[in-house]
Amino acid sequence: MNLIDIFLIILILSASSLCIFLILYLKKVSGQVEAVSKDIHRLVENTIPILNNLEEVTKRANIIVTGVEGYWKEIDHSIETLRGKISNSGSWEKFRDVKMQLVELRKKFRAITKGVSAFYRKYKKK
Repeated sequence: MNLIDIFLIILILSASSLCIFLILYLKKVSGQVEAVSKDIHRLVENTIPILNNLEEVTKRANIIVTGVEGYWKEIDHSIETLRGKISNSGSWEKFRDVKMQLVELRKKFRAITKGVSAFYRKYKKK
């Protein structure tokens, strides 16, 4: 046995041990990949009902929002109609004019009563 045969035996043993290590390592990695695959499958199975419920909730919320938008449009239209009626009728201006006329009438009435009372006092003194 010469030196090359010894190196060849060492090389064959190291290659064999490397192959055995590689087979064991690949078996361990494939087991981990299968475990991750099972976890992902379980996650997908649990997520699908949640997504279905979320879709149902979204549909219901959409129906509610659509209804509220319809009511909001009706309310907005009613407010605009009321504004138009108020601005067209000019009732605020009329009310303000009547109020101002009452204030002026009250001032004039006070002036008249002061004048009458002054006249009465002067008349009484004579």
